[in-house]
Amino acid sequence: MRNAWKGVGPLASLAGALAVVAAGIALAAGTAAARTSAHAVAYRLTATLTPSQVVPAVQAPAGAVGRFHGVLLRSGAGAIKVASMAGCKVVVPPKRSGLPMRINCGGGAVGTVPTATGQWRLVWRLSVSGLSGPATAAAIHLAAAGKAAAPAFAMCSPCVRPMHGQMALSDAQASSLTSNAAYVDVDTAAHPGGEIRGQIMRTQAGLVFGR
Repeated sequence: MRNAWKGVGPLASLAGALAVVAAGIALAAGTAAARTSAHAVAYRLTATLTPSQVVPAVQAPAGAVGRFHGVLLRSGAGAIKVASMAGCKVVVPPKRSGLPMRINCGGGAVGTVPTATGQWRLVWRLSVSGLSGPATAAAIHLAAAGKAAAPAFAMCSPCVRPMHGQMALSDAQASSLTSNAAYVDVDTAAHPGGEIRGQIMRTQAGLVFGR
């Protein structure tokens, strides 16, 4: 009987080890499947910048104003569809070229769509008028209305017309932009801490393809 149990012990250990390995493979496969099946999402964003929104308050020309427009896109299945639905023209590169898909959202707001699934990209454009002087810098800050925060993303410095660009964002940063928890401000020589400011608003619900 002792000899029989001696054989069972190693077999039980081997079976347990194989079970652990199998569980790990299944988990990895499930995670990979979740990543590859992620759907693309697009949001249209806008902000109207005025001196009255600057914190702390500033004395700026009454006619100072700015307009921010952006498209926030998460790469994934259906990226071409959601980019088109968000009002952007899509340029698909030739197959096997290795080049990323490009989107043109108007006003010079041109960007690329990340090839990796689940990455966020903001394509934006900005216009200003009536400022006390040339715009020396513009940035996106992550804070609610009435609150101030350090710049999270530099948009331009100095700012030369036409003002447009693109930037990569994390999940948390993208969430701030779509939940009224971010703002744009524009600096001038007279107001280096911001002459006009505008809270970023989501003007269109997320366009999700494939759900």
